[in-house]
Amino acid sequence: MSQRQPRRPQASDQEAINFVDVFDVIGAAPSTLSPSLIPTAGDMRPTATTTGVVDSSGISIGEALEATAISVGDKPVDRGDVAAIRAAEARAAGSSVAGLGAKAQAAVDFNDRATYDYNKITISDVLSDATAKLPRDKAVTSEDADGVRGAEVRNKPESMPTPGGVADTLATAARVNRDDKK
Repeated sequence: MSQRQPRRPQASDQEAINFVDVFDVIGAAPSTLSPSLIPTAGDMRPTATTTGVVDSSGISIGEALEATAISVGDKPVDRGDVAAIRAAEARAAGSSVAGLGAKAQAAVDFNDRATYDYNKITISDVLSDATAKLPRDKAVTSEDADGVRGAEVRNKPESMPTPGGVADTLATAARVNRDDKK
């Protein structure tokens, strides 16, 4: 008994997609839109612009948090990470919000009860797709990086930020942003 694989729709099977069907265009017919208003493939990257406002003048806080998920993703979330994530999130959003920081706190609460490291919630579990989860985002500045570093260090017993962790990654992003402006 063999089952056939579902057939992938071919271009000839699909109806043409109209610009107005995909994007909410108010007050303009598709023929009257200027080419500069029509998004290109480069404009269609998944960032916080889909959920909030973004200042795109460099590496954003959300992008730096996602880089942290890659660099130390297998590390279980600890209290220093929670403080750093909350500080970064507050700096991106401009105020305290219950999002990534709350998720990180729940991860620490769970990790405190977990017996083995392989059962613990990791940085990548919390920070993957961070850009899309932030209500607003902005480019990382040196002040942002310093504030996040202070929060992380105050909440770690060894008073050192995690190499490749949230504070370290934001500091690197701030340096790149500063160097790009020169």
